Amino acid sequence: MSLSGGVQMLAVVMVGLIAGLMLGTGIEQHSLRALSASAWVTEHQVMDSWFRVIMPPFWNGTALVLIVAAFLSRGQARWLFGVAALLLIVSLVVTVRVEVPMNRSIAMWDANTPPANWAQVRDHWLAFHRLRTASGILAFVAATLGLIRGTNG
Repeated sequence: MSLSGGVQMLAVVMVGLIAGLMLGTGIEQHSLRALSASAWVTEHQVMDSWFRVIMPPFWNGTALVLIVAAFLSRGQARWLFGVAALLLIVSLVVTVRVEVPMNRSIAMWDANTPPANWAQVRDHWLAFHRLRTASGILAFVAATLGLIRGTNG
């Protein structure tokens, strides 16, 4: 396997893991809407404390690998990996600009006395999560198509 092919394969695996994680988180968060306020706040705080550590280096590393894959690719594969990188960056911008500030706010809440608008905040968070999930899934599709084009062309 060539360097280009190896980087392309790594890019697809990495962006696929991120897209799957976002999809799984969205499904889980949708089902957690049935929880009481204190239970939801506690669950969100626990999940966010883990994601704050794991996701930044993995997300940034994935964006970098997608960019390198685009640079090493030719023809349609280059374009598709570039699109995948841009879509992942869109989801990263939504995360940093919208969801991280919301998560920081939620982290400060007392689970026993959440604010009166906690459900609105939860639903707002979930709406933006859907946006970044769609962007992540489209990034995975574009990278997968890039790998196919890179292998066949």
